[in-house]
Amino acid sequence: MNSMKSDMKKKSEIDFRIVALGAAVALLVIFAGGAGMSLLATEILIMALFASSLNLLMSYGHMVSFGHAAYFGLGAYGFTLAIVRADIPVGLAVFAGPIVAMIGGLIFGALCVRLTEIYFAMLTLACGQITFTVLFQWYDFTGGDTGITDFMTPRFGLSEQYFAVFTLTIVILCLMFMWRVIHSPLGLAIRSVGQDRYRAEASGLNPRQLQLIAFTISAFLAGIAGTLFAVFHGNAFPDYAGLGFTLDSLIMVVLGGMKSFAGGIYGAIAYTLLKTYVPLVIQEWELVVGLILLFIVLATPFGLAGGIKRLQTMLGMGGKP
Repeated sequence: MNSMKSDMKKKSEIDFRIVALGAAVALLVIFAGGAGMSLLATEILIMALFASSLNLLMSYGHMVSFGHAAYFGLGAYGFTLAIVRADIPVGLAVFAGPIVAMIGGLIFGALCVRLTEIYFAMLTLACGQITFTVLFQWYDFTGGDTGITDFMTPRFGLSEQYFAVFTLTIVILCLMFMWRVIHSPLGLAIRSVGQDRYRAEASGLNPRQLQLIAFTISAFLAGIAGTLFAVFHGNAFPDYAGLGFTLDSLIMVVLGGMKSFAGGIYGAIAYTLLKTYVPLVIQEWELVVGLILLFIVLATPFGLAGGIKRLQTMLGMGGKP
């Protein structure tokens, strides 16, 4: 029993060697690649956090959301409107975005967790479309389809490299928080409900309550990503809460690999690089990207994370991505 508890404790601990290695690689790319590579690295980091927030729902809570971009958009607009409408200083407004997204996740999540399977997914889509429509049509408050632009200096006026380092720091802290949640007793309960809600309920757990907690945490992390995106570009548009961003997040999770903590990270890196560089080679880039994604999903059903794990097994390295 003691050895089992010791093994569980080791699995729940953060391996700071991996964190340090990942940070070192990111810093090398940021400072050795110049301004252009720093901008690309920043976008990848933001998308990695966004995809990881959805991965928390899908891989551990077994909840498929078709409206996850709503909380990304609420984060962006929560930050932007705090500055434009409430005249809150930028330093304090950055906290408004994640809080607004968390509140939105709490409200919409309370509705969505009342349903299961496809009905849950379709209700998340409806909530996402409601958010997008409000942002798109409320001209007097959100700027409507023209969005809100030129309300601040992009990236806080920092250089591309230093803002990338700032983003890297925030993303690492968020991912460490997510790791702690997943490997805590709360995370174990969330996974239990995701695997078999009826057995979990028979064990004394409250499935709806646990799913709502997971939904709210996921929305909060997506709100942080949306806030960073608004700071990065210095603007906010309704499309940030649109179906396009939701589809991107779903693709990144599936591409990176479900049932893997790093799936969102792998997927964000691969998908952002494909979207950036394939159009430079061929005009029909969406077709090429689609075929590449199709090949990866068919070749490795558990995405890039599954492929990496399989390669590690073949090389006798073991490990879990």
